[in-house]
Amino acid sequence: MSAVPSVTEIAISDTLLKPITGKHSLAEYVRILARGKNASRSMTFDEAKFTMTELVAGRFEPEQLGAILMLLRVKEETPEELAGFAAAINEVWPEHVHFDLVWPSYAGKRRQPFWCLLSALLLNQMGYRILFHGTTAHTEGRIYLHEVFEQLGLPQLTSMDQLADAPSLAYLPCEQINPLFQRWLSLKAILGVRSPINTLLKTISPDHCASVQGIFHPNYSITHAGAAEINGDNMLVIKGEGGEFEVNPERTVKATYHLDGKSGELTIPNQQSHYDDKPKNQIDTELLVKQWRGELQSEYAFQAIIRTAALALVSITKQPEKLDEFLALAEKAWNERDTSLL
Repeated sequence: MSAVPSVTEIAISDTLLKPITGKHSLAEYVRILARGKNASRSMTFDEAKFTMTELVAGRFEPEQLGAILMLLRVKEETPEELAGFAAAINEVWPEHVHFDLVWPSYAGKRRQPFWCLLSALLLNQMGYRILFHGTTAHTEGRIYLHEVFEQLGLPQLTSMDQLADAPSLAYLPCEQINPLFQRWLSLKAILGVRSPINTLLKTISPDHCASVQGIFHPNYSITHAGAAEINGDNMLVIKGEGGEFEVNPERTVKATYHLDGKSGELTIPNQQSHYDDKPKNQIDTELLVKQWRGELQSEYAFQAIIRTAALALVSITKQPEKLDEFLALAEKAWNERDTSLL
């Protein structure tokens, strides 16, 4: 049996060996979350905003980042914390970004293609400007939206500076918002679990841009809507297929929103619990092309596309009372779509 190497035989960087002197500016904010079962508490909006401002500026130690993310993971974020974090990040967006809808995509797909992209393409054909932002691939077995954009030859931005003159349908990688974000998302490989960053990045958007958000766990919809109310944002959130903002037509979908200062819920009942033409564990982008061109006529896909587009229209127009009208409008637009776009 080989001997365990001594400390002097292990290569340790000078940084790790350097003595720590002086109190770090974030130490007190880690302490808020970490004082123990009885003394710990959640952060206020201002405390959360300061913490995230320091993090996105790179003024932190790795130990502090890990502690903050995992302490929040254990207790779960409050609306005030999520709002404060989002407010700090939203300050990095350029001014005068003009999109009708911001569409975050961070979960990826492993059972169904990105039918929601066809919803966005439909809305774009109707004259609405849509900005996707999201992650590059980081989980095996899933396809991510940046890969679909690449396969279809759709525009991907390589800089925040391009937002001012961006095409009316475009994708922005989150690492272009801040280079740290993609690394933070990939920390699951080190920490073993997803962190609150996955939740947080779904809530960010440029000023005055409405957004749609897809989540895995329905309970988080209250947190998302609460954060939007605090920040005065307009948004709509659903438990989406695979965690993306996409309606699963085999399920009754509840949408929680905060629009024009008012919060509420919408429900789209499922018409049937099973579609025989539902693709099974297929994430092939070619299915999107075929459905758009009419070469594939999946009723499951059609219902997913139309219902997702209708909910997006609710967020864009801030008119939840017109959901039924938007369902009919989306179907009409589908029937009149330009099939040559893909």
